[in-house]
Amino acid sequence: MPISADSYSVVETQVMLDHPWVKLLVETLEHHGRRLKYFYLASPVEAVAVVALTDDGRILLTRQYRHPVRRVIYDLPAGRLEPGEAPLAGAARELEEETGYRAGRIEKLGYYNQFPGTLRAATHLFFATDLVKTRQNLDEGEELEVVPMSFAEALAMVLRGDFIDGSLQMGVLLTAQKGLAA
Repeated sequence: MPISADSYSVVETQVMLDHPWVKLLVETLEHHGRRLKYFYLASPVEAVAVVALTDDGRILLTRQYRHPVRRVIYDLPAGRLEPGEAPLAGAARELEEETGYRAGRIEKLGYYNQFPGTLRAATHLFFATDLVKTRQNLDEGEELEVVPMSFAEALAMVLRGDFIDGSLQMGVLLTAQKGLAA
């Protein structure tokens, strides 16, 4: 029998934690006469991340402390969408806020959910070029460094497993696969 989403029904939903950025839910599902509990985190908004390339072929990475992993890591300019904000507008906003560069050209690169079994929060990936220097405008309490790196070096580091951020890995690999940078 093929697997079908239609064969699952939600019998009960309990909100264990309700915060503007995340909800913790436990739902009772019914599937072929059996009931099972399913716990997951649900974000009320989606995220954006941007692979931004300078005219000389460097990718703009950010480097910042990420508390859940207790490390300073490299990642892409990224952030949450504002309620009702279009993903393209959010990507342009986050790129400029975090790096101080405005994209003359920005296009959709991909869309993914990193943990679909435990987290309902997806990320829109974008590719940006024709960058114009403006000024960085970080959120209150946000501290990050902008690190321009050759795209070839960033790709090599992804392939070696040097980066742990999923959006950075996915964005660099999609950019390379689509022939947008070498």
